This record gives sequence, structure tokens and C-alpha cells, in this order.
Amino acid sequence: MFPVQFMARMMDGPLPRDATPRPVSGLVPVQAVLNPTERDQASPRPAFERLALGQMLTGLVKSLNKGIAQVEIDGQTVAMRLPPDTAPGDTLRLRFAGHMPQPVFLLAAPQTAAHDAPQLSQTARLLSELMQHLPGRQALATVTPNGPLLDQPTTNPAVVALALRTALVRSGLFYESHLANWAVGQDSLDGLLQEPQNRLVAAETARTTASPAHTLALPATAETAGEKPLNPLHALLTQQLQVLESPQFVWRGDVWPGQTLTWQLRQDIDPEHDHAHADAAHDAGTGWESDLKLSLPQLGNLTVHIKLDAHQAFSIRMVPERPAAETLLQQNREALATRLAEAGCTLHSLTVQHDDGA
Repeated sequence: MFPVQFMARMMDGPLPRDATPRPVSGLVPVQAVLNPTERDQASPRPAFERLALGQMLTGLVKSLNKGIAQVEIDGQTVAMRLPPDTAPGDTLRLRFAGHMPQPVFLLAAPQTAAHDAPQLSQTARLLSELMQHLPGRQALATVTPNGPLLDQPTTNPAVVALALRTALVRSGLFYESHLANWAVGQDSLDGLLQEPQNRLVAAETARTTASPAHTLALPATAETAGEKPLNPLHALLTQQLQVLESPQFVWRGDVWPGQTLTWQLRQDIDPEHDHAHADAAHDAGTGWESDLKLSLPQLGNLTVHIKLDAHQAFSIRMVPERPAAETLLQQNREALATRLAEAGCTLHSLTVQHDDGA
């Protein structure tokens, strides 16, 4: 048998002029040849007999000589032809392909280096950090204003309605949607400047150019308490992620000094509609539900359940805590229904139910 070095020279030599070229087929990426200088002493062939087809192995390139590499595999040294960029000391990933009749190894692709691994963008890292602060699925995003919506009590429903609408719309939870509306002329710049995202910029500018005593007025959240509280804007982003995941949130604050209100608002999707339409905000099967909890001077603690269906019809259920308040509401139920109709509300039902503590 020719020494491996002579075989390499023969394989690298030019074809004779009278040789007929033949197509090459059945090439194997890497074929190992036992080192002839160690064949008799080490008897390496039996060492490879125990290898299973497809078994992964590690090879160490010990030396290179005229294109032939000496590679140590499983304690045995074999000769291989390797890619030109191979250097002594390299570690190879090899897959055992069987005996043909010499042992044959396929050179596997190198493992991805750490610096070649996909890198997250700054935005992706921020979202990942925010997702770590998201509470459980049962917790709701809670928006709390920094002060009363109105300076003094009022019996004008239009004033109260406008204050609550502004508190909801300008809470910052829907800022990106409002920004898109502003870009096409459907929202005002003054309205956008009322939202926390722009108040943050204004506060930072004032802090750097004027007094350092300026503080940022952002909706508070009860879900971000911990050893390392989130940046105020990050806390707001966390609330937005909560609302995207589950379209519901809670507004809790004072309508005017001394008059507290807890308002839970959630999207109600008709289960008869398929999931393909469930994410459409104006889908025909979409409605909204509100739960208002407040304490009134004459009625005491009162919970009002309001459902607005897809046809813009209201179903209202009032649950007073005191029996006397139930009697008073029952006596004035028809008058309330008339007032709602005059205000343009389509009323499906209006009921009063005493809270039995169940």
C-alpha cells in the first residue's frame, strides 16, 4: 500500500493528456485514512468498529503537511483532507458514516459562536424587561390620576361625562392610536400634549432648564411595586401591554374632592363570533362592560353594572348596599329611564337589585 504522502501527490497530479475525463459522483465530504506509521502498533481499525452510524465525535487537528491533516479521533490518529482554512489545534465536529472500506467521517458545520448568535435590539430588550414586570393574568392595569378631575361637586351630567371621558382618553393607554389619528388630522396637538408620554418630555425639559423641583405627573400603578420600581414611562408601557393582552383596565380616583370612583372597563366579545374577528375593535360582535363603584351621600355604597352591546343599547343594573337605597332607586327608576332616553341612550333594560352580600 502506498504511504499516504505519496497518495496525496498522486491525487494532486495532473491527468495524462490521453486520459478521458469522467464525471465525479458519490463524493464524501471527509474520508479518514488510517495513519500508516501507526497502523501496526495501534491497530486503530477495531477502535472504530464500535462506533454507531451517525454518532457525533470530536476530532483534534494535530498537524498539517502538504494538504493532509493528522487528526486525533477517539484516541486514534487518522489522515484527512480538510478545508483550506483548517489549522493545527482546531477542533472538528465529525459524524461517523461507516466503513467504505476505510472509516469515513462527515465534517459537520461548526457550532454557532457566541458573537454570531442573534442579538436583540434595544426595543426588544426593553419589551423583554417590561414583560418580566407584568403581573398575573388576573391582575388589571390600574390608572390613578394625581388629583380630582373636577375642582368642586356638580350635578351637571355633561360636565361629569366630559371629565370622565377625558380621563379615559388621555390616560396614555391609547397614545399610539391617538398619534396615528393626529397624523391624519383626526386628533389635536393640544390633546396629545395632555397625555403622560408628552408630559414626561415637558417635565424633563423643565427639570433641565429651570427648577430641579419639578416632578413628573404620571398615572400611578399598583402593580409595579418592588425593590426596583420601574421608570414612570416604563410603568405606563407595562400597563399598555396588560391592556393589549386583556382588553380591560381600572380607573380609580376622585371625580371631585371627597367623591371617589372605581371604574372597571372591559371589552365584551360575543362568544358566537369566531376568533378571527375577536381582535377587531369595531366588530359587530363586540361590546363593552363597565362596573362603577362609588359612595353617594344619600344612597351610600352603590355598584352600577353597565353593558353596551354591539347595537349601542344599554343594559344597566344598579346594586345598592342599603335596603333604603333600593327603595329610593325603585321609586325613581322610571324617571331615570326617561332621562337616559332624552339624553339619546337606547335602553335595553334598567334594573335595581339589592346587594344581599352573596
